[in-house]
Amino acid sequence: MYRLIQNCIPSHTVEYLQQYTLEVRNKVNGVLGQKKNVGSGTYWKGLDMASSFPLASPQQNELLFKIYTSMTLYRIVLEHMQHPYLFNDQIVVKLPGEDLEFLPHYDNQYGPYPNDKDLLTINCMLVLDDFTKENGGIRVLEKEWIDLYPKKGDILIIDGNTFHASGQNKSDSPRRAYLCVYSNKPIGKDFQQGFYYQAFSDYI
Repeated sequence: MYRLIQNCIPSHTVEYLQQYTLEVRNKVNGVLGQKKNVGSGTYWKGLDMASSFPLASPQQNELLFKIYTSMTLYRIVLEHMQHPYLFNDQIVVKLPGEDLEFLPHYDNQYGPYPNDKDLLTINCMLVLDDFTKENGGIRVLEKEWIDLYPKKGDILIIDGNTFHASGQNKSDSPRRAYLCVYSNKPIGKDFQQGFYYQAFSDYI
């Protein structure tokens, strides 16, 4: 399942996230491969558990967490699950010409319960630049592969069991996105280095 909600992110939020995600990516570049104490446990070119980023200030993490737990996203998530829980938020910045692509995969395959058929997760991707064929785009698999080109300010929702993929950024500009992931169960508790598991409603 996928769904595209067009032009629903406030312009001031888009502008802030455009600047902040680039700042985060620059910091992550300096620690690639090193251990971190939340999320995947290792720094890679993206950043999981982005609102708990050890190299950011408490104020920066707090502001990002407020976006992750915003009323706008809560209302969207409620359309897909009755009692949503927080799980993970990610920053993915594809820099021009770099070797960063995502081969076909579905998010739930990475755990913690890939065989749980009752588990529902959704990825609300806040699109911060127009996606194009040149900057990597994104495609999803339903009965066949579908190429999607969301625009800046859109939110692309992808179910955790939906295959998707994206290519390298061959343009001369960054391709930025902030990914907010929620679940219908508190699956983050005791998972790997620790992910969110609180009820979304606790923050509304």
